[in-house]
Amino acid sequence: MSHVPSLKEVDEDWGQMEFYEGMPPVKMPCALIDIQDGQFTDAGDLRQQGTLTVVVKLYILRLSNTSNKAPQNQKDNAKKGWVAYEDIVKALHGQDFIKNGFAAPIRTRMQRIKRRDGIYERDITFSIGFTDTSCVPQKPKVKPTISLAASVE
Repeated sequence: MSHVPSLKEVDEDWGQMEFYEGMPPVKMPCALIDIQDGQFTDAGDLRQQGTLTVVVKLYILRLSNTSNKAPQNQKDNAKKGWVAYEDIVKALHGQDFIKNGFAAPIRTRMQRIKRRDGIYERDITFSIGFTDTSCVPQKPKVKPTISLAASVE
């Protein structure tokens, strides 16, 4: 959130913007984040190479006109959505903030989702590659043993 100060809320996307009645359950503008997909390939010895698809959904409440005849403040307000979008991309795309074993997120797609509730939604998709070694058996550490019989001879 420090890199996208215009956002009032950042949370995991568990469907809160699809399944609500009345007022939206979040403060806007907001970003909801979810790992939507993971693909894995075998790298041998129970290691896997993986690619995660992470979607950041940007929501902005937009109830005003943005046509050429609209008041300037309404047009300026509409531009804030693009500023938030650009700030999200700058904060995530190519940035190395995830633990070792993970590649930097790379933006792969941007999509506008049309809604009927006056909320502007823009989905930003990132791809994150990684190596998964969690299933590789750990070899027990062997403590050296000294035989007393061998040392006496």
